[in-house]
Amino acid sequence: MKRKDYKSYFKNVIVPVFVYGAFTGLLVGTIVYFFKWVAEFLTEKSGEIYHYAQQNPWIAVAVVAGAAALAFVAYFLQKWAPETMGGGIPRAEGVLRGLLTFRWLRSAIAVVVNSWISFFVGLPLGSEGPSVLLGTAIGGGTCRLPLSHDSWNRYIMTGGASAGFAVATGAPVTGILFALEETHKRFTPMIFLMAMSSVLFGVTASNLWTMAIGHSPEPLFKVGALMGQFAMKDIWVPLILGVVIALFACGYNLFVFFIGKVYDTKLKRIPQWAKLLVVFVLTAIIGLIAFCEFDGTNALFGGGGLITKLAGGSFTWKIIFALLVIRFLTIAFSTGSGATGGVFIPMLSIGALLGALLGNLFIAMGIDEGLFATVVMLSMSAFMGATTRAPLTALVFMVECTWSFSNLFYVAITVFLSYFLCEIVNVEPLYDVLLERMIHKQNAGKEHRIVRFTYVVQDGAFAVGKAVRDILWPSNTKVSEIVAADNVKRMDDDGEKKIHAGDTLTIITQTFDEEVTKSELDEILGIQHE
Repeated sequence: MKRKDYKSYFKNVIVPVFVYGAFTGLLVGTIVYFFKWVAEFLTEKSGEIYHYAQQNPWIAVAVVAGAAALAFVAYFLQKWAPETMGGGIPRAEGVLRGLLTFRWLRSAIAVVVNSWISFFVGLPLGSEGPSVLLGTAIGGGTCRLPLSHDSWNRYIMTGGASAGFAVATGAPVTGILFALEETHKRFTPMIFLMAMSSVLFGVTASNLWTMAIGHSPEPLFKVGALMGQFAMKDIWVPLILGVVIALFACGYNLFVFFIGKVYDTKLKRIPQWAKLLVVFVLTAIIGLIAFCEFDGTNALFGGGGLITKLAGGSFTWKIIFALLVIRFLTIAFSTGSGATGGVFIPMLSIGALLGALLGNLFIAMGIDEGLFATVVMLSMSAFMGATTRAPLTALVFMVECTWSFSNLFYVAITVFLSYFLCEIVNVEPLYDVLLERMIHKQNAGKEHRIVRFTYVVQDGAFAVGKAVRDILWPSNTKVSEIVAADNVKRMDDDGEKKIHAGDTLTIITQTFDEEVTKSELDEILGIQHE
């Protein structure tokens, strides 16, 4: 790289990434920390209310009525900000890929309040998805600051989403991988640097607030001390786990897709308030159930506490089976209804419940009881990797959420076997289908067009000095040909070629709105002179 190129790269890439990433990360780290803190407080108080109502049946009517009233509050908030309907992660991915529209301030306010409502009622939804969407919204606000070029918007929001995930889960490396493997499904230096900058500053801010309050950082699941070490003689366990988890993950995805299709077709005429009302009231009724060893509150909320209890062997296999069936159904119905909340930790709880059942079976077959917690966590990670098709993220998340590097080889076997089998069966990833559902709703009645543009890169344009693969182009866009200023054509199937002022680019795009797409290309390549 020439000296001039080094100077240009430092000025146009390194400095903006560091500044935008640091500022966004600090904001996200602070806001998401307190959002999560309030969410945990509301969840704790909700559990206390349910337990009190279980012992005092005359309170049960008030609890159900309160849940119904909050369903209407959630409905009106969703009318005000439809962007907050459904899972936060697929919504954020759609925004970051340029597939969904987004109003950052309205979305930020609504996702916070509506998520708190969901958590207080006890819906089996987590705070991680809303944290990602909140981080995306905060990044959208940062983009409005002076000196921010519009072409940086999706990079900055990507940094905010990554920081939101990292702060919510306490998993910084997973947050960076989330941007690459899950969100954009590609590795580019600019996305990596932006995600890393935002995550590092976001997690630093979160940890400083934790210490200021008098606490110390802890793993998401406090199970590291419970996890035994597999030996080679036990390798049959992760092999069986990989196969069983793959089958169950495919079934789970198909069931979630089916419920979503039913909501969008057969239940299409039912008003949104009625869908929320049913889910909220059903959740309240489940939380009020208590008999023998069964406590309905274990079937509610995100599932983080449930995973820790499962690893500790707190339940019999009958209770585990009952919780698995209830959460399997209620998570799918809550997601399909459009209730605000995330499915990331709830999805992990499904894998952990299945692992607890298999762990009991394996112990009956003769494995060491000390490996029970390890089986639970391996199943959880494999289920995550199989449903989302993000095996590297699942593998790293296993280490970060437990602070345990033991069994990494066996985790890899389980995760990649389950991932490989799901790829063979060709069941679509969970978040991709949920995103497609959102895109269909947003663009209902519209028709897309395939348009060809020819652009001459202007001096000072955002794209100058950047590789094709580094640029977040409008969605469904391909650079088919580059002609340099000296009329030499350059093929660029891998996106490695750098763009220079004076280059002529032939661009093919599939779009619902040609004018919006042209405006985005103008921001990247410069306004064309007649």
